[in-house]
Amino acid sequence: MKRLFALILFYFSSTSTAIAAEEEIKVAVFLEPPFVDYIDNQWQGENIDMIKLLSQRVQLTPKFIRCPFARCLTMVKKGQADLIMGVMKSKERAEYLTFIEPPYLLQHKPLRFFTLANNNITINNIDDLTPLIVGTIRGASYHHEFDNNHSMKKVAITSREQLVKMLLKGHIDTFIEREESIKPLLSTQDYQQKLALANYLYDDPVGSYIAISKKTSIQRYAKPLAQQLHKMISSGEFQQIRAHYQLR
Repeated sequence: MKRLFALILFYFSSTSTAIAAEEEIKVAVFLEPPFVDYIDNQWQGENIDMIKLLSQRVQLTPKFIRCPFARCLTMVKKGQADLIMGVMKSKERAEYLTFIEPPYLLQHKPLRFFTLANNNITINNIDDLTPLIVGTIRGASYHHEFDNNHSMKKVAITSREQLVKMLLKGHIDTFIEREESIKPLLSTQDYQQKLALANYLYDDPVGSYIAISKKTSIQRYAKPLAQQLHKMISSGEFQQIRAHYQLR
């Protein structure tokens, strides 16, 4: 009888573990090479590898949902997606997101203002942006001084590819982004010959976070995810993933 009871316990324990291991986590992702890319019907990039590894550690299976950045935020806000990666922490976002501490990446690369090389536009300070049409990513946060400046003409666009196209066609005068996110979108020749970088930039370190929707049952994984995230950062696993992509 004891043996039968032990077998029953083992069966239910094994079944529960299998179910837990198969639980899906819906991850809202936006294209941002080298962090996130979609090549030959496969998700690739630093963030993709990181979230796969982190999910595995807490027995979750990631399902990636492609969306423009603003749409990704809306999806996690409504609970249509469970998790988003690569977002800056803010008071407004904390109302609908649980930010997993610590940030998995501290961005040290500056935010730059891109212009057309043949336009000879000079941007030495924030006031020089006032007469210009400035492209941004819809829903993105950049820097407090820039985000809260309402005197300049900002045009919100859904993707970085569109920012580049709008600039090349002369529909905007400049846009704000990091070089590492723009370089993969152009050939080396076009990048060097057609684009120029303004002197004015933002160089404050910014934390990139993993965040969970407050309207999802995956909330119960917040603590285990934070524990595993801390271990993976401390062990250097995340740094190894970054190094792998930087060497490519």
